[in-house]
Amino acid sequence: MRPIPDNRGVSEDPAESDHLQLELPSQPDSVTRARAAVARLARRLGASVDDVKIAVSEAVGNSVLHAYRDREPGTITLDAHGDRDWLVVRVTDDGSGMTPNIESKGLGIGISLITGAAYDVSFDSSARGTSVKMAFEIPPRSDREGIRND
Repeated sequence: MRPIPDNRGVSEDPAESDHLQLELPSQPDSVTRARAAVARLARRLGASVDDVKIAVSEAVGNSVLHAYRDREPGTITLDAHGDRDWLVVRVTDDGSGMTPNIESKGLGIGISLITGAAYDVSFDSSARGTSVKMAFEIPPRSDREGIRND
């Protein structure tokens, strides 16, 4: 089994830009790393940190738990960026796609949590993997600073 690249050289510091890219190994600590990195970007841009953390944790966690169940672990890619009034986050894996798993010990609420936390969500799944694209609203700066715009 070859090691999965961790790409620590890719900038995780959203203070440097409004764009974050991570390549993560399919292992449980990747959930924590992804959640923390995107939370910093959400805080910087003004999106709901709690909603972003919930949705990203579930998307990455689903990849870790389900994407590679019938094969060698692969790579989970996270791409997040500010786009006008939105924080757009895409979590992609190169696993086997979304397929039913009757043996799963999970509660089966991950997708519901993602769709409840994000303003807009789309799923794309094939035999080459799964991609979850999530959009979180970034309120106008005056709303974030407690300044009324009457």
